[in-house]
Amino acid sequence: MLTSSFSPVHWWIAAAVSGIALAVAAHSMATTKKGKLLSASLPLVAAVVFLNPAAHGDGEAIPAMLYVAVTLSLAATRVIFFKHIRHQLDLKRSGRPMEEMTGAQVAIFLLTLIAIIAAMAAFL
Repeated sequence: MLTSSFSPVHWWIAAAVSGIALAVAAHSMATTKKGKLLSASLPLVAAVVFLNPAAHGDGEAIPAMLYVAVTLSLAATRVIFFKHIRHQLDLKRSGRPMEEMTGAQVAIFLLTLIAIIAAMAAFL
């Protein structure tokens, strides 16, 4: 484990950084003001779900670990598929409709996301 020496404070710092990474990744895909606002709120919503102290109470770092793994996985998936996403955004900005994802593309995306989450879980 790369983070075996992390204290709960380190995990909270990592959670803040990974939340920012997810906000940047999601914001880069938004094309409207409303979408940009919603993309900025995505890490906050995830934080409420994962990091709610009332739900976890004992101060352990496990919720922060899960939050870091999920948010970094989503941000990494955005980076991996940047060419496809950029193409789709270019279509939308030019007034043309986005292309529908094929079954194979959806499968590749989901398998990639699962592999990244598994890798994060193994190395965090």
